[in-house]
Amino acid sequence: MSGTGDGPVLTSITAAYLQRNLRPQVRSVTVHPPGIVFQKPYSTGDPDLAGFENQTTPERKLTQAAQNQSAGSSSVGRKTYQKGLETLQWRADDDNDDDLSYEVQYRREGESTWKVLRRDVTENIIVWDTTTVPNGTYFVRVIASDAPSNSSTTALTGELDSSAFDIDNTPPTFTSATSRVDGNRTIVTLDVKDEQSAIQRVEYSADGEVWNAVFPVDGIADSRSEHYEIAIEGRMAARGITIRAIDSMNNVSTTQVDPPAAR
Repeated sequence: MSGTGDGPVLTSITAAYLQRNLRPQVRSVTVHPPGIVFQKPYSTGDPDLAGFENQTTPERKLTQAAQNQSAGSSSVGRKTYQKGLETLQWRADDDNDDDLSYEVQYRREGESTWKVLRRDVTENIIVWDTTTVPNGTYFVRVIASDAPSNSSTTALTGELDSSAFDIDNTPPTFTSATSRVDGNRTIVTLDVKDEQSAIQRVEYSADGEVWNAVFPVDGIADSRSEHYEIAIEGRMAARGITIRAIDSMNNVSTTQVDPPAAR
């Protein structure tokens, strides 16, 4: 600028600009243990059942353990347990501070095609009802998009895959369950098998209230097929015993073993 005398004076400048869009980043994907969910709003707990005092089931034990562990301290709600549900949670950010939306996909191990589990998610957590898919090993992919804050031509996405995790909603099976008398004891032998998960625990009860843990013949329950021999002192009651097996995905099955036939 130029002029005569004192000349022109520049007092301010206004400039318009468009910030370069940066790609959103999915930093982590967390697959919570099977059945762990978060209550929203907060709950006061699992109510007692009339006529069920001093008794429990494997699922109620898991519910109580999850609630005791969280004690209302979780940022997403109070932790509890619901069989067959899988909670998926992730952490994502955007250097432009854009609003984000998410698409969650999944695929089964051995498959190449990703299937859409949920679209247009605005929170960083979803719960998957895994009873809608076959048992197997799965992966999930979280795709973050900054489309809510950008035009369709400038919006960008970022994605991250989870580590592998198992889905198993089928209980173990019992085979070759027999009983015999050996001196002053009754010996029950049986095999427990599961197609997807390792056997976690086997218990037996003579009255349906007190459950006694038993261990496989090899000493540790760590595989999908285990062999058990249960020694019961004295003669087995006429009603026999109830045996229940729990796999590592908290599926439970029971069977009844009758006393040996009288000779």
